[in-house]
Amino acid sequence: MKYNIYAGLGGGFGGPTYQGTGEFDDVDSAIDYAYQMAVEEYQSYEGYHGILDWHDVAEQEELDPEEDEEAINEVYQEEIESWIEYYAVPFDEDEEFDSEEYYEI
Repeated sequence: MKYNIYAGLGGGFGGPTYQGTGEFDDVDSAIDYAYQMAVEEYQSYEGYHGILDWHDVAEQEELDPEEDEEAINEVYQEEIESWIEYYAVPFDEDEEFDSEEYYEI
């Protein structure tokens, strides 16, 4: 089934935007793809506008990258999750492009 994919950053970044339409086995696969697109968007802003990268998290949390890698990964993942927004909309040629019905995590 085809899905329109939306992904982006919340806050002052404008939220999710249309990323494309793709063929997926199910809605979970489409949402997983949207998630990956949102993470890539986050990573493209790391180091700018208050978006932390992995090393910024280590420094902010006063953790040693060599000794506390797992803890840093956990906080870094939480940081990503706090910024990203994403969802998938079933594609329907007969409907308006900005369908209100969508699947969101």
